[in-house]
Amino acid sequence: MIRPIFLWCLLSIFQVAGAQEAEHPWLMMVSTKSTDTHRDAQFNEWYNQIDIPDVLQVPGYKRARRGLRIDVPQLPRADLADDNTYVALYDILSPNIDRTMVDMLMASRKMEATGRSTDLLKVTERLYFRQMAPASEAAAPQRAGKKQFLLLERVDCCRDEATAAQLNDWYSMRHIPDMLRIPGFVRATRYELYRVLMIEPRSAPRFLTVYEVNADSAEQVANLRESELRKLRQGGRSSDSFVEHGTALYLGIKDVYAH
Repeated sequence: MIRPIFLWCLLSIFQVAGAQEAEHPWLMMVSTKSTDTHRDAQFNEWYNQIDIPDVLQVPGYKRARRGLRIDVPQLPRADLADDNTYVALYDILSPNIDRTMVDMLMASRKMEATGRSTDLLKVTERLYFRQMAPASEAAAPQRAGKKQFLLLERVDCCRDEATAAQLNDWYSMRHIPDMLRIPGFVRATRYELYRVLMIEPRSAPRFLTVYEVNADSAEQVANLRESELRKLRQGGRSSDSFVEHGTALYLGIKDVYAH
């Protein structure tokens, strides 16, 4: 007869093993620009036809999206270091993100060794984020036939964990529902910074929200968002901890899933 204490130990071992193997959603965000703007077409062809397919072969990498940055007055660049032209967002499912990051670094080395890299690539920021909750969807149906945009809302917070918890509650209960009432705002996904992966040390805002937006123009997205934020501030629905740093708008130019 197996003793109860032994059964409890076995169950504990299996529970721990299962927890270690549970996949969690992550995001790799890579901001880039071409070293030669006169060869942007060549740069984009390399990125879309070589780099993205190679990255999506790395275990855990499920989806790649690219965007072209659109400068609008409502979203000024944060500082001189905020000088990217493109962004790539990679959806990841991994039970061990540190191992996945090593796999990605090894894949990059392999690309360089086999001549599949390019001297046109300049990475200005490479970040890994942990997805904080499932994506939130807009309740109202969205019209088709619009351009697709990615709005990356970046917030630098907080002075302590209690303030961060208050900000996260405000985001979940007020801010995201309010944003998803804006016409064309389809989906919102929140992330928390996990690691900055750059040779030169640099910091990055702690929180990121990716909004998927359908609209006729970048100006329309920026104006609708600014109008909504103004109404929320006037109505006392904003948060003192909502301090943006580097929020940017991108026109979607690529969206592909791993096979």
